[in-house]
Amino acid sequence: MIQHEFMAIDEGHATLLHIDERDQSKNWLVPIGHPAARDMQLIGGNRILIGHHHGYSEFDLSLGRVVKEFAALAGVTAVRRQPDGHTIIAGVDIIGAGFAETKGVTVLELDAQDREVRRAIFPGDYVRLIRQTEQGTYLMSCNDRIREGSRDGRYLREFPMAGFYHAWKAVRLPNGNLLVTAGYGAFVVELDSAGKAVRQFGGKDRLPESVRPFFYAMFQLLPGGNIVLANWQGHGPGFGRSGVQLLEFDSAGEMVWSWSQAELISSLQGVLVLDGLDPGLLHDERGGVMAPVATAI
Repeated sequence: MIQHEFMAIDEGHATLLHIDERDQSKNWLVPIGHPAARDMQLIGGNRILIGHHHGYSEFDLSLGRVVKEFAALAGVTAVRRQPDGHTIIAGVDIIGAGFAETKGVTVLELDAQDREVRRAIFPGDYVRLIRQTEQGTYLMSCNDRIREGSRDGRYLREFPMAGFYHAWKAVRLPNGNLLVTAGYGAFVVELDSAGKAVRQFGGKDRLPESVRPFFYAMFQLLPGGNIVLANWQGHGPGFGRSGVQLLEFDSAGEMVWSWSQAELISSLQGVLVLDGLDPGLLHDERGGVMAPVATAI
């Protein structure tokens, strides 16, 4: 029987959950305190980084207590802590006191004191999560396509696909392919280097009606090849009984685990499985699977 320890962002209630299916005494639920929380990363020091509309907050994993907060911006959709202690922040038309206004898809790099040290501006009016690759580029979820961009603001390649609608997240696999969640398309797809689909699963026509695939948002590739994802159900409260909101698929696309508790949640948009991860270390998924990243500080 599969059981997980995981973090989840409930966008509908604007809350953060820690769930341990093996030891429920460790469970907690706290308000995030900011709207549009969309990104999440294990950053070491027993902390979880939550990106939200105004910037980011860091929560203690044991207690769910806020230990740091940066909320000087508006328009943020993705946040990633770096090995040198800097923070990458992305969004569209980001504004904030003390920061020059941006127009377009923006990636800001802030130092450990949250001062801007670099920016890249890309053409476009939509981005959700971004993920860095081992090649040092950004995979950017831009509605109906995934774009790969350089640190200096150039698009290098793009991967459009029928069915992408608010595509949410992409990571590059060790074989060079991309793994993507399609947003409202409600499927997972693996694309080769030419953008051709080589594997697709989790669609509305392949799961029981009770699951209600609606919007596939954040996902995580586990070391054994399984994929856990958030099946978001809608904005605001009242969606707790709508669908099954965390799903796990094996490499063949079969659903092997699920989680949803109507009394606790409304609409889950983010998930991070903690099994086997060391909360003392910074983690990222530049190679596809979540793994520790050596830090320079």
